[in-house]
Amino acid sequence: MKKYMLFLLFTVLSFSSLLAHNPLSALYYLELKDNLGILSISVSQDGLNEALKKQYLTEDFTTITTEKYKELAVRYIKDHFDLTLNNEVFLLNDRGIKLGNHQTDFKFLTDNLPKDIRTIAISIDAFGENDQHQTIFSVALGTLKDKVILNVDNDYKATLHVENNKLVKESYRGTKHLGLLLAILVLLSLAYFYWSKKKKI
Repeated sequence: MKKYMLFLLFTVLSFSSLLAHNPLSALYYLELKDNLGILSISVSQDGLNEALKKQYLTEDFTTITTEKYKELAVRYIKDHFDLTLNNEVFLLNDRGIKLGNHQTDFKFLTDNLPKDIRTIAISIDAFGENDQHQTIFSVALGTLKDKVILNVDNDYKATLHVENNKLVKESYRGTKHLGLLLAILVLLSLAYFYWSKKKKI
């Protein structure tokens, strides 16, 4: 039994590590407790490098100092993160960043949270510049926990509501296929118009 539990723990940790190292994914974990929010982020170093190069075109990343790189990375993360609790926007405050060869970790705080959180709306379009990117966003509100996958299909947005002591995800389809749907509707309308006109002849 003990060997089985150790194997299971090793498998989970390995899976989490692979996700964080994957340049196409990022892990965000938000813990909301006692009027304080702690946001922990793990991203692949390659994915972060690509995003920063695309975002800050005037910077020379071959000669940039470590401090300047950290400053740009923190600014990028903060500029591409929106948190709304009970329809009120909350900003990220203090921060820490730990650069690594394969993975970079961030930690931010946000305070003065509502005592009774009923709605959590999140928008994280960081790394959207990288093709096929997805963000795995996990949230812990007291004893309630859930996670959502943010990608181009849902415009990197999600909303969760507290209902019956559970976190319930609000369905959101995004606008990725809106143009395609409109084109199909136009084609169907034209086909119907053509068919109706031909039937009258």
